[in-house]
This record gives sequence, C-alpha cells and structure tokens, in this order.
Amino acid sequence: MREPLFTGWIAPTLGYILLLGSAGVTAKLALRTIGWQQLLLWVPLLYIAYAVVFVILDGTKFPLGVGGAWAAATAFCASSALVLFFYALTKGPASQVTPATSAYPIVTVIGSALFLGEKITLVRGIGTGLVILGVVLLAR
Repeated sequence: MREPLFTGWIAPTLGYILLLGSAGVTAKLALRTIGWQQLLLWVPLLYIAYAVVFVILDGTKFPLGVGGAWAAATAFCASSALVLFFYALTKGPASQVTPATSAYPIVTVIGSALFLGEKITLVRGIGTGLVILGVVLLAR
C-alpha cells in the first residue's frame, strides 16, 4: 500500500526544493549589495540556531566515532558546495547557475550504487537522465 502524499519523505523534499530554489533568488539579491564572503557569514548563524533548538528540545548530542566522521565529511561537502554556489552566483545569472548546480543527483545516484549497494534501475536511470537533460536545457 502506498503512503499518502504528504507523509514520510515527500513533504520535506518539497520543502527542500522550495527553500533551495528560493535561496538562489535571495542569494542573488543579497549579492547585489554584499560580497559572497559576507553572504556566507549568515549561514553558520542559522545552523547554530538550529543546533541549539535540537539540543534543547530533542536532547541531541554531538556525534563522535564513525558516524561523527561521516557527519564531518557531510558538513565539509555541504558547506564547500555552498561556498562554490555563492561564488558562482557572482559570475553568472541565477537562472543559469542554479539549474546547472542541480545536476548533483547524478553524483548521488552513482555514489549510492558504488558505496551503498543501491540499484540503478531502468526507471531511476531514465529519471536521472531526464533531470540532467532538464538542467542542460535550463542552463542554456
């Protein structure tokens, strides 16, 4: 039986799409008057605020060990990608930069197959190909 549309992973994924898409516009607006380095200063403030809320309301503890190492690698990837995204926005229009950066799922699909043992089915392969084709078309 299928789960309803707004339970599980679908609602947060739609929120992610909406917020990340909006970030391309808000970042470009900010970059009209400040540098990308200054824009970046705001990001850790919000991450710290979220972390404090999770610690206070949920009792979240700082992870160590293997999970903590993977968390650190994830933080490095995410924060470095954001730095590069802000920099790219200073060099090109948001309507091209943002769709072009949306090609990252191909890395996830390949990495998931190689390192997580996930299968690349025909449907996933076609879907990923269509996403990439869409990115190419939007970036033109």
